[in-house]
Amino acid sequence: MFEKNVKIKAILASVLVYVSFVVSYLLFSGYQPQALTELREVRGYKIEKEADAFDLPYPRYATGLSTDETSNSKKFTFETDRSPQEVQNFYSNILLGDGWELKKEGALDEFYTSEYRRENLSVKVWSYFDKDIKMTFASVEILKLED
Repeated sequence: MFEKNVKIKAILASVLVYVSFVVSYLLFSGYQPQALTELREVRGYKIEKEADAFDLPYPRYATGLSTDETSNSKKFTFETDRSPQEVQNFYSNILLGDGWELKKEGALDEFYTSEYRRENLSVKVWSYFDKDIKMTFASVEILKLED
């Protein structure tokens, strides 16, 4: 008699688990979330950061090697698999598109340099291809010129 009660309880527990599984599956498969509407206005605190002329991006896949920053300048050096000309073009496109003026430009073998000016700021970009390790090293220096 004792075994018969255990079998009945096991069968009832199995049926209960099966029924709960079927009900949860049906509820889940029939669920349709409400369509979200576009939020046109965001309310909250307004935080604005002035565009910092000292913040210039690295080219894609560049590895930063060093950064040196003072109150009047910032210099960062990086390595990349891009050519020195590509590095120069990268910064030329950014700076000339943002109203900077090309002041100086030069090249000697695998060494390229350029200087840009806008108001009281100067940006110097140099890039050099190292044939031994087949990488380009570049440095960008942003200076705030004294009036």
